[in-house]
Amino acid sequence: MREHYEPLLGELSGRTRIPLRGLPTGCEAVTVPVRRNGEAKIPKDRRGRVKVSHVDLVAADPVPLFEPPPNLATADLIWILSAGRRQWPSVVKRFGDRADAVALSLVRAGGIVLRCGVDPDELTIRTPGSWSLSTAWSEQAGDEIADLRPQRDPDDVRRELLVLLDGLTPPTLAAEQAALATVPAGSPLAPPSGTVSGAKSWATYEAALRAACYWAGMDRTPGAAELAGLAWGDTHITWSAARSIVFSQLVGREFSLAVNKSDIAIRVRGPLVWRNGSVVADAMRGEPWIGLPSEGVRLIGDIDFSARGILLVENAETFQEVCKLDDVIESWLCVWGQGKAIVNTIDLIAVLPPVPVAAWMDLDAAGLEIFTMLTRRLGRDAVPVGMDLELLEAGRPRQRSNAAEEAKATEDDMRLAARIRENLPEALRAVADRITQTGKAVEQQTLHSVVLPSLSRTLAERTGVHAGH
Repeated sequence: MREHYEPLLGELSGRTRIPLRGLPTGCEAVTVPVRRNGEAKIPKDRRGRVKVSHVDLVAADPVPLFEPPPNLATADLIWILSAGRRQWPSVVKRFGDRADAVALSLVRAGGIVLRCGVDPDELTIRTPGSWSLSTAWSEQAGDEIADLRPQRDPDDVRRELLVLLDGLTPPTLAAEQAALATVPAGSPLAPPSGTVSGAKSWATYEAALRAACYWAGMDRTPGAAELAGLAWGDTHITWSAARSIVFSQLVGREFSLAVNKSDIAIRVRGPLVWRNGSVVADAMRGEPWIGLPSEGVRLIGDIDFSARGILLVENAETFQEVCKLDDVIESWLCVWGQGKAIVNTIDLIAVLPPVPVAAWMDLDAAGLEIFTMLTRRLGRDAVPVGMDLELLEAGRPRQRSNAAEEAKATEDDMRLAARIRENLPEALRAVADRITQTGKAVEQQTLHSVVLPSLSRTLAERTGVHAGH
């Protein structure tokens, strides 16, 4: 049985429920987000009231990640999965008088988001204009289509994979070869019981295994598109989150370290297990961490979360050092996002229980700005750590390559710190004042020897979250 998830998990930004008359059973209406300053916002008029000309119909209750309505023919399901968006006339042409019933059954199953106009006087929905695959179905569409199409001979497929695996030295792939070799002849295509991949879907498993075999035979780090072309015959095939994680577990290396130009820019370590349909990723067992999609909209699935706090870290090297602290990661989910992309982690935090959030940014004006962006998107306070005035004053100042760059950077930092001061919590305003006066900047890496040894104690003192509790 597949795990259940909230229909809009990963798609919450800019949406709120709208009470319309006559909504179909099992469906609810939510606002269509608008983009302002790069963020998804709830549409509002000049008086701040929710403004609705169109709504999206979504499932009203938690649904499986992929469980199509039982009355759909295989050919129809392949057609549905083959395009991310369909205009309503195309749906009517395909299904005729059944169009409304098919669309609503897909909404209830969590398969599509149905875009409809709204009658402003009657507060009822009008005829649909289009539908889009939900994030969950879109993420899995390629692999699900592969499972739906006529199958090749299972024994021939396994023999082909065993040939690809032959002679490869990574221990994980050697173990996979042994597991695949024990599958009895005539068995249907399914990941072998002894797999280390965590895959449940054969299509996801096979695609990731083929990529892992080509990767293991290379003497350099390939690009994501290059590896897709070699393994799957098409450089334009997107690496789904499921394929990325299964691949990582097969090669024994985190995806963003194994493949260039990937979109995995959020790293997590700590008490979190993420189930995404055909794959399971454990952030406590992943070495040195697990990668999640940088686009928060793709963060769909079922999450088991037992951390007592969330620690956001700006710098990758600092994050790696924090991940080595057992007394931190046993209680805190440690999260890294590249540069200002760390703000994208709010899409993940939004679907987790409301535990304390702490943040460790660079001690400079940009670090303070990122802190304000985080708290604004988060909608609640965060606790700064490693960002004290004493650390700024005693820390080694960042130096630019020449006097002109140094002068410009100092001036820019002084101006930015002054501009954002009032948006900072009281604990950081003294830091902003000193940067406004001096332009001094201290980077995280130079503070490791001071902050890391006492990080667990600092977090406990400032948030009440103690290690091991």
